[in-house]
Amino acid sequence: MDLNKPKNRLKGLGKRLFSKYFGFETGIDIANDVAVLYRRNVVIKNIVFVSNLLYSVVFFVLGFSVSNPTTDWLFAIASLPITLAVGKLQSKLIDLDHNDLTKQQIAMYVSSFWIFISAMLVYVRIYAVGSNALFETASYVLIYYALVEISLYQDKRLLSNSFVSLFGFTTLIHFAVTYNFFNLGLTWQEFATEIFREGSDLGRQVGALLLRTMIFMLFYGVNFIIVSIGQSIQEERKKELSKRREVQADFTHIVRNLFNVVFQSAQSLLDQVHAKRVATVASKIAVYYNLDEELKLEMEKYSLIHLKFDEIKDLMMDTEGYNEQTYDLIKAKTDLGSKIGKRLQLAQKTNEVLRRHIEGDANEAFIEDMRKIQPEINAQILFLADCYISIRSVSSFHRPYSHQQAIQFFQKELITYFDYNLKETFLKYNEEINELYHNL
Repeated sequence: MDLNKPKNRLKGLGKRLFSKYFGFETGIDIANDVAVLYRRNVVIKNIVFVSNLLYSVVFFVLGFSVSNPTTDWLFAIASLPITLAVGKLQSKLIDLDHNDLTKQQIAMYVSSFWIFISAMLVYVRIYAVGSNALFETASYVLIYYALVEISLYQDKRLLSNSFVSLFGFTTLIHFAVTYNFFNLGLTWQEFATEIFREGSDLGRQVGALLLRTMIFMLFYGVNFIIVSIGQSIQEERKKELSKRREVQADFTHIVRNLFNVVFQSAQSLLDQVHAKRVATVASKIAVYYNLDEELKLEMEKYSLIHLKFDEIKDLMMDTEGYNEQTYDLIKAKTDLGSKIGKRLQLAQKTNEVLRRHIEGDANEAFIEDMRKIQPEINAQILFLADCYISIRSVSSFHRPYSHQQAIQFFQKELITYFDYNLKETFLKYNEEINELYHNL
């Protein structure tokens, strides 16, 4: 029993939960505006739900701070079902149609309106209780917190369209609640006169109102700038992603065509029996050569990798259906395809070398070109094993050679292709290799 599994699950639980409920780009295509807006609606709905629960807690705590807490207890209890009802309404609006931009925008505006109104209601309710400066200050900060929540949509149009209504509503709250100007019983003329009277409390209150208004506008403006920058960056990301997808599609198309050409012309090199014989002999030569164990294992995988051809057949077909979610799959199959192509190149090298030397048409330039193809020691071992198996097997351009004839041909024609220690190892253990061949 693995005791670490529960620990590992708990270790990443916080990140998984955050990603699921508050991750803005979790599982979406950022180039799809509707999908992005839907995800933002979902995440902001979750944030609003948590915020409204916090408001309920504030009302709950506030009940202890007044002499007659009955109404506050009732308000705290009533706020919970209201929070749940609003959350349910938001979910319904968001889920009307995940792929309809207009419906998601309606959900966005409704959510933004509720975010601001709920913060205002908290502020108004706390001011109605009175005699609690700490709560009054905290509740006023909630207005700016609401603006930050709305700015999470990263939508300049939303902020622009909402400014007049939010500014007007905030100013009305300032007049009616914060400073209670409507209950002064003054005419406009008396109000204006009182403002400019030296030492007037009303003048100081109007000055404080103007200061609050300026701070609100400044905060709104900074938020608008931040959202503008974020939206511009998002647009650039979308353009970059679109270009990358175009390049990816072109690359996949080119790779598909190249694979088609290479693999269709190499069907004769996909003989499983021959490939497994080559792999067996190469593995034995590697043991005699004392090849590093890691390189030996790598060579053994490489020797049969071209038999995985069926795993990349779909890459050679139409790739119009590929998208961002299948990028990793395409990458993995392309990587496998390149390894298969490289392995087929080595097999083709064997055929070409044997044919040219048997026909007596191998000049210095040809030998030099062939030596440049995969000169690594593990590739040389595979090449040597392939040459030995091929020359002893039936072929369209030569009769099967005996073991002795194969050794003579190797010493006369092929010895220049191989590392000195490798050819000495092969000649030293040639009888063991012959015995292995007969047991294949």
